[in-house]
Amino acid sequence: MRKKILALYLIAILYLIASINVLILFFVLSEPERPEEVTLVFGTMYGPVDLDPQVAWDSASIDAIDQVCEGLFTYNLSDPEMTIIPNLALFGIWNPVATEFTCVLRQGVSFHDGAPFNADAVIFTWDRMAWALNTTSTNTDGITQVRELYEFPNGTPIVKDVIKNSDYSVTFVLNGPYIPFEALLCFSASYILSPLSTPANAYIETATGDIVGTGPFVYDNYEVGFNVTFHAFDNYWKGRAQIDKIIFLQIIDENARNAALLSGEIDFLSDPLYSILDVLNNTEGITLEQGPHYINNQYLGMNNRLINVSLREAISYAIDYDYILNVLRDGNAARLESPVPKGIRYANWTFDVPVLNLSRARTVMQSMGFGVGWNVTPDSPDELLWEEATFLTLNYTENYNSGFRVEVSVLLRDNLGKIGIVVEDATMTWGEFYGRLVEVGGMHRNMLQLYWIGGGLSYNDPNNLINDFFTNRSVAYNTAQYNGYLAALEAGRDPMVLNDNVQLLMEAGLSEPNPITREAIYDRIQELLIEHDRPWAFGYVSKRHCAWISNLHGYQQNPMGNEYFYPCYFS
Repeated sequence: MRKKILALYLIAILYLIASINVLILFFVLSEPERPEEVTLVFGTMYGPVDLDPQVAWDSASIDAIDQVCEGLFTYNLSDPEMTIIPNLALFGIWNPVATEFTCVLRQGVSFHDGAPFNADAVIFTWDRMAWALNTTSTNTDGITQVRELYEFPNGTPIVKDVIKNSDYSVTFVLNGPYIPFEALLCFSASYILSPLSTPANAYIETATGDIVGTGPFVYDNYEVGFNVTFHAFDNYWKGRAQIDKIIFLQIIDENARNAALLSGEIDFLSDPLYSILDVLNNTEGITLEQGPHYINNQYLGMNNRLINVSLREAISYAIDYDYILNVLRDGNAARLESPVPKGIRYANWTFDVPVLNLSRARTVMQSMGFGVGWNVTPDSPDELLWEEATFLTLNYTENYNSGFRVEVSVLLRDNLGKIGIVVEDATMTWGEFYGRLVEVGGMHRNMLQLYWIGGGLSYNDPNNLINDFFTNRSVAYNTAQYNGYLAALEAGRDPMVLNDNVQLLMEAGLSEPNPITREAIYDRIQELLIEHDRPWAFGYVSKRHCAWISNLHGYQQNPMGNEYFYPCYFS
């Protein structure tokens, strides 16, 4: 009897074990599959040079920082004008004299390390900027390279103090009126950093350090020479990104980088080679899109101290700009028609920018006493006289291994030769050329007469270009050595009248709080520079292309060239 009972127990136990196994198998088989991790691979030439937002000033570094950190204000990337919109701040208010800017901060935002975003975090970030500028006299690591963006021309810091009004309100006290400050808050060095994870009195090491912000992606790692990785921040205040992981894959060789998109190794490519645009456009599964023009101005610089305004006018009307755009740039550039590029606040491209007009150029030469009495019409009986004349000789500086600048040299010899100007090449290394531009190593700008150069903006305000490139208050980037006072005198304008002096107008533009009045100021600046003073021969801005795999959506091209992948998703 016991054996029978024992057998029944064994049968029951075996049945129970079998039932449990079936139940486990049922749950295993019926559990839905977890979706694969969604990864975006961005092909880039370089990794970050500076991981620290308060140092970085190259696009590769800022591209990485933009995924991780945020500012109080940002740009509406879907707007061609890149209007400034609130971000970590809800709004900002100026005092009547534009020396104090009060920001009410967004609540409920946290950093990737769990620290709260609040007024203390803002003050920490700007105290750290004061250290980076060495206004504290305690910085032994070296002054940040972005210092000129955060100082007035005389070297005084723009920000004097940041006052905590409450946990979610701060007031920036400035050392003088500075209306572009709101735009400066959009620049990466103004992004708010976590007080919990960021060193207060040391820079973040690019190879080994960490950046912690409030942005949509968390910084993971930088494998130098290979890739940068990020993952989505689950608690992002705008909502978790639809992409789980981003990889910035470094491919230095541009041919290999372009081929990587075609092979599927990368998902997104900025600035593909012009030579393969047709291939990309006709490849199934690849989307090629031309976006807004870049905001990097390319122009012929003219030494305003050595080349007078009449001669600058003649040169400006003697250049074949269409040849530059269509032949030297293969149709991948557009004419620059103002020192303020499109997409930047108050850009005005309605003024009479010089175009090729040999008759006008020759007429101006005659006004200076050259070729008087000759027929100025091209291909007239006097054409040979113009082309064989050697009224003046100017040097054009080019650097070795710069194909485009060499091609411009050939063009200038031809174009200016038609108005009696001999162009001589002054070929040198880039270091020698740059030394003259920035006046270092015993070199100076009067060693230059004609040269081709470019320059852009760091944030969306015209002062960021106009004041840097045309001020006579400091060296800045005024390589043409333009002087608003002297230009007014040379043109017969009164240099003491605001509307006739670019220098006075630039200074007024820094403090004018009324946007309509401020726009009128920059309109007048552009009119004087384009139609009257002509410190440059305005060249071109490059067309921007991006290419990506066709099931990627949401990317927003923009004039600043900002790479921001939070809106992106895969179908």
